[in-house]
Amino acid sequence: MKFIELKKKLMEKVDNVYLISGGDRFLCFKALEQIQAKLGLQIPDMNSVTMSGENLEARTIVESASMFPFGDEYRLVVVKDFNPKVLGNKKSPAEQILEDYFKSPNPQAVLIFFNIEGDDFFKNLKTRLVHVDCSKLELSSLVSVIISSFKKENITISVDDAKTFALFCNLDMARIESEIQKLSSFAAKTGVITESDIKNNVVEDKEYQIFELSELLSKGKSYEALEMVQALSLQGKSGFSILTPLYNNYRRVLFTAINNTMRDAEIAEALGVKEYAIKMCRNQARAFTPRKLKKIVDMLAAADKNIKLGKIKEDVAVKTIIIHILEMRG
Repeated sequence: MKFIELKKKLMEKVDNVYLISGGDRFLCFKALEQIQAKLGLQIPDMNSVTMSGENLEARTIVESASMFPFGDEYRLVVVKDFNPKVLGNKKSPAEQILEDYFKSPNPQAVLIFFNIEGDDFFKNLKTRLVHVDCSKLELSSLVSVIISSFKKENITISVDDAKTFALFCNLDMARIESEIQKLSSFAAKTGVITESDIKNNVVEDKEYQIFELSELLSKGKSYEALEMVQALSLQGKSGFSILTPLYNNYRRVLFTAINNTMRDAEIAEALGVKEYAIKMCRNQARAFTPRKLKKIVDMLAAADKNIKLGKIKEDVAVKTIIIHILEMRG
């Protein structure tokens, strides 16, 4: 199940074996905290144990999880970074030992495998336990989290502004949490977070800045695009720090345009990016033909080469490219 579902599931029941893993470390720790809080151990020194390392013996883990609690409803066993190498398709002794335990776990123990560095070992075991997937949340889920978090502070924020806030933070939950605390203090008197509050107080993630610039170019907003390039330059951004991510962005847009029959999730997986990035790419792809997109990618590559050869200055190259893209947009 996704991290966002965990809180509700814990209200219904506590399972005996969990695997916490995924790309958002903040969510991984939050998931662990939620389960620990639900157990509410009164005598943690006796009923809670943490062990770590892939060199742990599976039998040691099972033995610890098989012990019964004293004075509490549950015994908690947290196993960190248990991810032995998987050799071939043959079931390892460790896998067999754990699988046998998962079939009939101690009903008064909660065993949590906490794997923020990878979970390859559990590939064939995930159906035998409860896997809490702590991958980065989708934009729609983050918007709900942001609105709810501000509401707890008696502060309101619109859906559109919550979306902008999430994108400014590049969907990173740790940063979102930190920025929510900062903005909550800022808006304590007004009780409202506005778009200008976000833009004036949250440092915009570089990746989103490039998406924003690309969106302006796809809409043919020449004044705004050139103004943004100027603003980035004033922030100390070099030509390379604009051209390189812009090149990567248009390569993704080109790939998306060529493979327009593929689903967003499939393209995101193929390119190793977040799904929301592909949604933005689709918007940009509508403004250019694949032929024009290929020309833009080639122009950006040529500009990078000419800067390195000393044939053109970085700031001149950036502005020239922006003007050419706007001319192609028409």
